[in-house]
Amino acid sequence: MSSNYKYDQTSRERIEKHFLESLHWHISGWREKVEHDFGKESFARELEALHGDSVYRQFAFACPEYVLVRLMGRMSISIGRRLGEMYDKLPRFVASARFGLSLSEVVEKVNGLEADLVLRKSKPSQQDQAHLDTLIARWFKGETVVNGIAIEIRYNFNPNDSARLRKDVQLASLVKDEGLFPAYLIYSGISPRHEAIARLTRAGWNFLAGIKATDFTTELLGMDVMEILERPTIRQELENEVMAIMKSIFTSYAFMQACNACIKRGD
Repeated sequence: MSSNYKYDQTSRERIEKHFLESLHWHISGWREKVEHDFGKESFARELEALHGDSVYRQFAFACPEYVLVRLMGRMSISIGRRLGEMYDKLPRFVASARFGLSLSEVVEKVNGLEADLVLRKSKPSQQDQAHLDTLIARWFKGETVVNGIAIEIRYNFNPNDSARLRKDVQLASLVKDEGLFPAYLIYSGISPRHEAIARLTRAGWNFLAGIKATDFTTELLGMDVMEILERPTIRQELENEVMAIMKSIFTSYAFMQACNACIKRGD
């Protein structure tokens, strides 16, 4: 099959359903974090800890305003991590619909370690098996597929990814033992860590980065995975949920305390 594969309405609804389930799970996590971190007890602990640290106290950072800065920073990190996770997992939802498989069939553990996306040749139709063969031979310099393909997906590498890298090194040999072709996609073209790529290449992964990773995914799945974010129902859901989170932050106990502190100082 080519990248011109057409998704029927049922398939599109299936993709939306899977994505919205993931979105709601992450949104729930963000809401809980705001409720906990920006609440009265958490705020008091943070302020007390700052007062107990001589450096912060002596440099005048033991104040409600700086507590808010710290909490905002942690929230920003959480948002970035969860956005990356959702982005990285989008191809799972699309692959499930594209190849007529359940989500559990494309998300597989190989000897206990989970690969982001697995397409075994025994599961798709013969036409789709031929699609996999042709695609891998063209994108990976004549490589052949035995039992299918295992794909690891990242938007980028982070400085604290050592545990993930160790897991991926192990996973490469397990994937090859299963007769699966190991492909590693990095969607960001400006932030790959070359030492990480070199290490994982030695372990057996075959890399595509930046636009090559995006084009390969589009051709594999017959859809630009980011298309899902442009659908009216998804866009409205995202906007509603994000605005609700923003409102909860800016009406929180921590935010009000920082504002009151500024007012009392006449700032």
